[in-house]
Amino acid sequence: MNKQINYLKRRRALLVSQAALQRSELPFVAQKLQQHLRLADMGLAIVKVVRKHPALMLAGATMLLPSGRSKLFLWSSRLFTSWELFALLRKQLRNGG
Repeated sequence: MNKQINYLKRRRALLVSQAALQRSELPFVAQKLQQHLRLADMGLAIVKVVRKHPALMLAGATMLLPSGRSKLFLWSSRLFTSWELFALLRKQLRNGG
């Protein structure tokens, strides 16, 4: 019986120390999780904007198509389209979606 009590005391001490370690790790794990959730939230916001404005999907798809024009014109048009999409997305996020 005494052997059983000693075992339970050691087991309890081990579990208490493990719980303390897990409590100390929790803020770091939560911070990483929050960063990933923030990224997922931004993705959902983008999907919401694209659903409201289907032309954005078309504009994004045209940026991926190859063009016979000069590379300078191609990249400047892609940059301009990207900037417009970013400005529209920022405006939508500021207004609450």
